[in-house]
Amino acid sequence: MADLVRYTATDGQEVELTPEVVVSLIASGGSDPDPRNVAMFIAKCAARGLNPLAGDAYMTTYKSKTTGRVTTSVVVSKDYYMRTATQQPTYRGLRAGIAVNNGGNLIYRDGSMLIAGEQLLGGWAEVSDERWNHPLRAEVSIDEYNTGKSLWADKPATMIRKVALVQALREAYPMAYAGVYDASEMPEPEARPQDIDSIVE
Repeated sequence: MADLVRYTATDGQEVELTPEVVVSLIASGGSDPDPRNVAMFIAKCAARGLNPLAGDAYMTTYKSKTTGRVTTSVVVSKDYYMRTATQQPTYRGLRAGIAVNNGGNLIYRDGSMLIAGEQLLGGWAEVSDERWNHPLRAEVSIDEYNTGKSLWADKPATMIRKVALVQALREAYPMAYAGVYDASEMPEPEARPQDIDSIVE
């Protein structure tokens, strides 16, 4: 079969993808993906060792609010980011948490526990690697990402921590993550499914 692509994903599984499988089982959104974008999705999954059949990645299509054009994105799970980081030979671990305003005091907390009465300001993450003298740190503001929908409405602290974690990992290992995005980093377009974040949690 000319359109069949076989490869071994980073989770060790043998993956077989065809355009039909991508369109029927993996693609989501309110618009039909362009065949060229489907081919690009398959190529990107093979190049990055993504296993979309196990939830590593999916393709989402949506209509831009500003241009009206259909956009296609490859969105990957946090599990893929974490697994790929641990496979880097110089990786030495990470920390991640949230930043809160507690009675006028800025507090950086590990994890995502938000105490009643605190104002959630953002998220942070640090990636340690033996090549550096200090961890690489990323900080993100809740105002830049909170859509007020889906998991952002129910678990904003969890979501902003995840954004910071993904950004830190991408900065630490740019070649490993080029061209792929976590759903929490994506805009909230008109045609985007409301439960999209739950797919990649």
